[in-house]
Amino acid sequence: MFQEAGAWFWTHVIAALFLIWADSNDTLEPAVNNFEKLIGIYQEPVDTTYDTPPLYNDEPIDSTWILPDRLQITKDSTSANIPPIR
Repeated sequence: MFQEAGAWFWTHVIAALFLIWADSNDTLEPAVNNFEKLIGIYQEPVDTTYDTPPLYNDEPIDSTWILPDRLQITKDSTSANIPPIR
């Protein structure tokens, strides 16, 4: 079984296991950064925090205006006065 797979397959398996292990120990990112600095292609991460507020509102939308009057729940009552299904 192992002989048919070939050396390249098992090399990739070992490399993938090493990457997973390094990522789980939080040593992958510093190692990649050091390698990039060594070969001269490292760039500082871009600051993705913004000071401007978002362009959308997170307020909940009251969709009860879509319902007919007989199905709307009034704010001062606890029953919706919904007719039975059958």
